Amino acid sequence: MVFWIAILAGGFFTWLAIRMGFYATWALLFNVVVSIYVAVFLTPLVARFAPASSYGVAFSMIVLAVACFAILHGLSYVFLTGQFNVRFPRFFEILLAGALGFAVGFLILSFVGLVVTTTPLARNRLGSSFALDPEARSPNLSGLAWCCDRIHGVVGFDGQGQDSATQKAVASILEMSERMAPIPETADPNELADTPAKPPPSRRNRVRDPVGDMESL
Repeated sequence: MVFWIAILAGGFFTWLAIRMGFYATWALLFNVVVSIYVAVFLTPLVARFAPASSYGVAFSMIVLAVACFAILHGLSYVFLTGQFNVRFPRFFEILLAGALGFAVGFLILSFVGLVVTTTPLARNRLGSSFALDPEARSPNLSGLAWCCDRIHGVVGFDGQGQDSATQKAVASILEMSERMAPIPETADPNELADTPAKPPPSRRNRVRDPVGDMESL
């Protein structure tokens, strides 16, 4: 379900990108991809300092992504898109800008699906429509991982840059979200065994039904 929602979001951003132009859309795509990369790879570190809650990991991802996007988008507007208005040929302004806009919408909704997957909402009927299945090779998670792996191959500090770096980071995020979830309280089986069973009501204390007695007569 999240795949088709991401397709609809990509269609909206395609229309928006054609109005913005190729230059501004390219800057927007770059800022979105870098923000998602920072959120995915820094959440396992930041979430350790978050309060123990079912939404601690999701809150860390949202804060990191929004903060990074605000900084990058502000810098790009001050020094690039807000200062220069670069016009490209019609092919770039319509077709390529629309393709980049579609990628922006698809990645944003895929990231939202990943955030929902780390929360208890993924187990609800409505929330499961936005959640991702980490066991399946969903197009949303694959597209997200491909973009993040390209950045990790350039700025990765581990010197490896494998295509599975994002998959490992996502697995670490999901594992941490399961550990931070509160354990439901269950009754102690020893206490249940020590609790005496209530005897059945005696014939004398049983409430008689006058209506039923009248019908029997």
